[in-house]
Amino acid sequence: MPPSPHLAELTAIDLWWNPPWDLYWQRNYYRTLNHIKAGEPFDPVARVPAPSTVLGIWITRACLQYNQLHPDQQHLLNAIGITAQTAGQWPASPRPRPHAEALQHARTWAGEHGHLCPPIKTVHDGFPLGEWLNRQRELAKKRTSPSPTQQALAAIDPWWNPPWPILWQRTYHQAHTHPRHPAARHWLDRQRRAWPLLHPHQQHLLVSIGIAPNLIR
Repeated sequence: MPPSPHLAELTAIDLWWNPPWDLYWQRNYYRTLNHIKAGEPFDPVARVPAPSTVLGIWITRACLQYNQLHPDQQHLLNAIGITAQTAGQWPASPRPRPHAEALQHARTWAGEHGHLCPPIKTVHDGFPLGEWLNRQRELAKKRTSPSPTQQALAAIDPWWNPPWPILWQRTYHQAHTHPRHPAARHWLDRQRRAWPLLHPHQQHLLVSIGIAPNLIR
């Protein structure tokens, strides 16, 4: 097929709208760029932002993987002050273990809330847990079998990545915890009415907390 006439327009808006590398990398690059433009503290050598934050995790990986990055990625990093010299000041070993840290935050949060479906903006003790979990769900869609990290998440909460909307799962836990709240009762009534449309596992979860479908009259 002939190239789309809109490609030039998109490139004029953003040269890197369709980069040859992961879009996750590019989104975090723009977040870092906006962070710097806003005058927020930024010093990669001094580990600012902290490695436990979204930007800090991205900066850590960018520095550690600098020599393996695309030349244009390196050029973009140079524009925000992350050069080969800067990256060389990061110790190659031991490498940080963001997944191990994230799983610990996940266990603690699930222990406090009873599930692992927090809102995407959830930050737990400085760690962007909601965004990290969302990223794990995106990665799970691309795999034919779960990764060790995803298996660990399933051990914490079997429904951390359900085949239905995350909002449903979160609301289910809220209704389970506070069944007498007006919003919870209204939601549960809707589930009874929509029972035939629910996934069998959703029905099972509702039955496990004493919710049954409305009888057909």
